[in-house]
This record gives sequence, structure tokens and C-alpha cells, in this order.
Amino acid sequence: MKAVSGVGSSIAGKRLLLAVFGCASVAAHAELFDTPNDVGSVGLLQTPTARFADDGEFRVGISHVLPYNQAHFTAQALPWFETTFRYTDVTNVPYGPESFSGKQTYKDRSFGFKMRLLQEGEYWPAVALGVQDFGGTGVFDAEYLVASRRYYDVDFSLGLGWGRLGAASRLHNPLGLISAHFNQAQLDIAGSTTTTPGGAGLGRLFTGTVGPFGGVQWHTPIPGVSVVIEYDENDYQHEALGIRLPQKSHINGKLDYEPWSGTHLGLGYERGDTLTFNVDFGVNFEKFRGIPKLADPPLPPVKLRDETTPDEPDAAEAPPDISQAQQQQTVEQLRTELMAQSFNLVAVNFNASAHEIEVWLRQDRYNNPSQVVGRTARILTATAPEQIERFTVINRDEGVETYRITVQRRDFEKLATGQISPEEILLNSEIVAPKPGEPEASFRNLDHYPRFGYDMGPGVRQQIGGPDGFYFGQLLWHFNGDVAVSDHLSFSGELGINIINNFDGLTQPSNSSLPHVRSDIVQYLKHGQNSIDQLETDYIWSPANEVYARFSAGIFEDMYSGIASELLYRPFGKRWAVGFDVNHVWQRAFDERFDLLGYNVTTGFVTLYYDFPIYNLIGSVSVGRYLARDRGATVNLGRHFSDGVVVGAFVTKTNVSAAQFGEGSFDKGIYIVIPFDVFFTESSRENGTLVYRPLTRDGGQRARDGKDLFSATGSGDLGHINESWPEVAH
Repeated sequence: MKAVSGVGSSIAGKRLLLAVFGCASVAAHAELFDTPNDVGSVGLLQTPTARFADDGEFRVGISHVLPYNQAHFTAQALPWFETTFRYTDVTNVPYGPESFSGKQTYKDRSFGFKMRLLQEGEYWPAVALGVQDFGGTGVFDAEYLVASRRYYDVDFSLGLGWGRLGAASRLHNPLGLISAHFNQAQLDIAGSTTTTPGGAGLGRLFTGTVGPFGGVQWHTPIPGVSVVIEYDENDYQHEALGIRLPQKSHINGKLDYEPWSGTHLGLGYERGDTLTFNVDFGVNFEKFRGIPKLADPPLPPVKLRDETTPDEPDAAEAPPDISQAQQQQTVEQLRTELMAQSFNLVAVNFNASAHEIEVWLRQDRYNNPSQVVGRTARILTATAPEQIERFTVINRDEGVETYRITVQRRDFEKLATGQISPEEILLNSEIVAPKPGEPEASFRNLDHYPRFGYDMGPGVRQQIGGPDGFYFGQLLWHFNGDVAVSDHLSFSGELGINIINNFDGLTQPSNSSLPHVRSDIVQYLKHGQNSIDQLETDYIWSPANEVYARFSAGIFEDMYSGIASELLYRPFGKRWAVGFDVNHVWQRAFDERFDLLGYNVTTGFVTLYYDFPIYNLIGSVSVGRYLARDRGATVNLGRHFSDGVVVGAFVTKTNVSAAQFGEGSFDKGIYIVIPFDVFFTESSRENGTLVYRPLTRDGGQRARDGKDLFSATGSGDLGHINESWPEVAH
């Protein structure tokens, strides 16, 4: 390929585990022991192990261990890094005074992670380090260092725990040899002043006494059934929030059943008197390729030319002319065949002297550029004049070029007869930088305008957690429409019609001391049940090589209307890009119609994007002014999986103090982008984004202000093209 660029257990138990660690044989598939524990992490019951799920594994689950009911979401975001988000209902503690929160019980959010320090080897165990409640209230504070070792169908684990994992122990903290800080006890959250709830809580990490924990998991001869036994060093007589629980034993046990890959059903007995259960469901985004695309158009056949056609045309020989009538006929046939693939022909240029045809097109079906190139090239083998040897496919998204890929006609003829592989086609291809402006073509303006589109379907708006109640939600019907006036100018809108909701139960007003740029969400939910969610115009163009620009105006989102502009410099073939955006927005009235409130603000950001060379990680750092007129930066890091799913997290810190920000200390959240074609029999470039913030506060908030240029030009990413290239044959 040519890439051209502008470019605590008993003493005996401990000895047994140590002996096993020293002499056990290593198994090739230790990750068979990836059973979720009560808090969602890979582990036993209450304790973790040094095992991890397969890379790309995502699980949702629930567990019941009185007095705690918990829902959790666990992501194996990297092969060596596990993250878990938990939401816990503490059933024997009130949320607050009855006058404030009624009879609602206490709810706790927490985030945990685990890192592999050492992969299991022939003579050593796997070792991992983890934190169970990072950035939360500290109710479930625990840190740990754990090792695991497999011996045939049995996996042994032994660890050292701080906080909740070692609360019953009185062993001195070995880290106290480094600093006296680590000898300080981890305070009950009821009396803790070390962190604001939702803050990082770094001062509590690995402090206080430590205790041993460990256990064993046995894969029985019964398919899918495992027996799990552990030693739990927690002191349930002195739980956080003043909870006192009877504890007849430190030994816990359960049966785990995995009926099919990724699904776990657990039934346990803990503390010597408590029956427990857990249910977890999982999917692997790195392995899952979605539902077969049975509803996609059939793959176009390759038309083979006469065997006497030379492999390479003689450069010294003048190519035969292609008459105007022949060109016109080719264009009409090409347009018809491309439409059958749901591709729209934009322009065509014949370059007879170079034995080349250039085809500009627009399409909303395939996420993989290689599929677009492959199907277009197959069509061209049947429609292009026989003297044409090179096919150049040029994709346009939102009116700008995103990639130019040239393939050899002869390669596709060989592919059809099994003489060549997709990888060899790539080696003979040229991928060059897109050009600005309009197509330089002999046949232009082949796409029809204005172009109309519409869609409709159900939607959900919701608020989870809070003093008014655990869950408030709305089922509504969305109507979406768009009009493309030209290649660059478009109008789009969305209406939401209420079907049913329980928002009347929301009563608590915002207590924020900052301008209420987001914290009045309750008012919007209650009064905007039938709403105009979006009504905007976007104009996108490319004023220079590798430069893209956008101007937008209208109703951008539920809470804001305004005007906005963005400029993106994205050099072809590079891992980085930089964007500049500025907007002036007005806060919308709570009924989400056309009226505005008195608050308006100018925000602006400089954003650096970077595509890391490992694990398909893409990160960005944005620096600028936010909606509450605070200044700071947002760091975003997401991983792109093979099926198109993106999972990431973001953190924003501004000049707003933790006290002024309120509970949470700073803005943070996790998100997942799911392509719709994962679930359907027909390919689609559309996707849905789920964003979770532990709290809705006013610091570090931005407004959506139009179509994002980095996303709009993403199909031209050279790494994505190369990785997806095998799809050129499909």
C-alpha cells in the first residue's frame, strides 16, 4: 500500500496456599476462573482474585447480600485493567430525614478498578492491585493486593486487604514503614472528613490496619458448575453508616453456574447466617460481531474481462478515447447499481490517459470504508469501460471528502477467482489525503437536492438516584427529520411526545451556588414532557487541505439554543488533530419550546485529539470556558472495540472549588457508544450514546452545539481503514 499524505485464614491454610503458589503447574486458560463476586469484580464472594475476564468483556449484574442490594456494571476495558461501577441500596438505613426523602432507603454509588501487576508464569502466580470504592462516599472503602495460582481445575487466591477487606484484623500496615500517614485508621464515613462525597478520596487509600483474605474456586466435573469458598476478613459489627451485622463465621461459600458463556448464576451463604445470590450477564465487544447482516444488499458480482486484456497497459501507447456517450452510459449504469447498495453517486471523472475513473459518493450504510470501496469496485468491474484499470473511490460525509482510495481493477478480478487476498489488494492500493472544495469532475452534481429524511421511535428520559426517589422516568415517542438543502447545508429537528412518566414525584430544587446551567434538570423533566429537543442548521465545508469548518445555529439540545462555529485541523495519516470551537448560547425555558430564560454565555475550547498506537485508544484534552463561566480542562479517553462499540470515561476540573461544586467535587462520568447495526440484520452507520454521571451539577458543563467535526471526518482515519481492510471482500 502506498500512503500519500499532506502527509485471614488459619496458619495451616496460609502454608497450603503458599505451597501451591510455589509448585503448581501453570494452565493455559487461567481466565476460566472469571466468576464475578458480590460487587461485580472478578473474584469469589466478598473478596477479589487476581483473575480477569477476557479482553473486551462487559457485564451487568445484580447481587443480594442483606442488607445490601446492588446493581453493577463491569468492563474489561483493557486486558490488564478492570473497572466496575456499582449502585447499592442499603435497606436498613434511611436516605435522610423523612421530611426530606420520605421513606426511601440509603443509596450509594461507587467506582472500583483492578490492575494486573504480574501475569501468571511457570514459577509465579498472577498478581493484581485494586481499589473497591474510588471517588465515592467511602461506605465500601477497600484496597487490596492479591495473588492467584491455578492447579488443574482449582484456583487458589491469597491477598492482603485494607479498609473493608481487612477490618477485622489488627495487623500493622507495612506501608507505615514508608510514611506514618498510612497508619491512620480509615474513618467511618459517618465521621469522615477526609473527602467530599464523590471526591477522589486519595487520602484514605491503603491506610489503617491490614488483614489477610483468600479462597479457592473448583471447577467441578459438572459442566458450568463451580464451588467457591473464601475467608472474609471484614468486621461486619462495625460497618460504615453505623451498621451492625451479626457475623457467625468468616468463611463464605457459594455455587456458581455458568449456563452459557458470560452468564453467571450464584447462590451463596455468607457470615454464617445469610443466604445470598447474584446474577450476571456478559458480552464480549472484542469478539462479538453483531447479528449477521441478512438484510444487506447482496454482494455485487465481479465481471471478468477477456483474458487477452493485458495486466498492465502500455504507458507509451495512447489509450483509446472514451466517447461522451459511453461516459454518460457508464454514469447512468453506475448510479443505478450504487443506489441498489444504498450509495448515492455525487460525481464521476474519467481520466483516460491514466486509465482511471474517479467516483465520488455518499453513503449511510457501512461503518467500514473497506466495504464501501470493495462493493463500489465490484460494481465498476461491470460498468466501467474495459480500458479503465484504476478505480478511485472518494467518500464524502457532510459535504467534505474524508478519504480517497485507489484500487486496481485487475486485483478484484483476481479476488473473484481466488488468486489474491484482500491484504495483497491493500499492498497495491493507494490511500491519499482528501481534497478540499468541490469535486473536479466531468460529471458533477449527480446527487439530488433537497433531500429529505425522517425517522421515529420510542425513547426514554430518566433520573436515577436522589432524595425524591430512586427512579424517575419517562417513555416518549421521538420524531426525527432532516433536510439536506445542499451538499454542505442541512436542517435537522427532533420532537418528543410524552407517553407516560412519573416526574410529578420530583420536588427537590437545585441547591447549587453556581449559575444553574444543568442542575435545574428536574424543572426540565417536569415541564418539558412534550418538547422540541432539537431544531438546528449546520453548514460544513473544507476551506483548505486537511482543514474542516462548521457553522451551526438553532435549538441545540434540551437546555440550550444558540450559534456556534468550529474549526478542525486533521492532518491525513497522523495520529493527532486539533480543534477550535466557540459558541454563544441562551438557556431555554423549562417547557423546551421556543422561549428563553435570562441566562446566556459564551463558551469556547481548544481540543487536542490523539489516536494512541495501542488498544485502539483515542483520547482528547479540551481547555476552555464552560457554561457556568468557569475555566478548566476535560480529559476524555475511550477505547474502540472490533464491533464498533466505544467505551470511555471523562473527567473535568475547573477553577470551581470542591465546596462550591458540591457533592462530587468535580464533573466525571462514563459513556458507551453502541452502533445500531450490532443488533439488526441490516448495516447502519447510526449509533446511540449512553452517558452516566454520578451527579448532575453545574461546574465543568458544556452545551452540545452542532455536529462534531472530529466524528464527522472519522471515516478517513488511516488506521481504521487498514484495520477494517479484510472487509473489502464482503
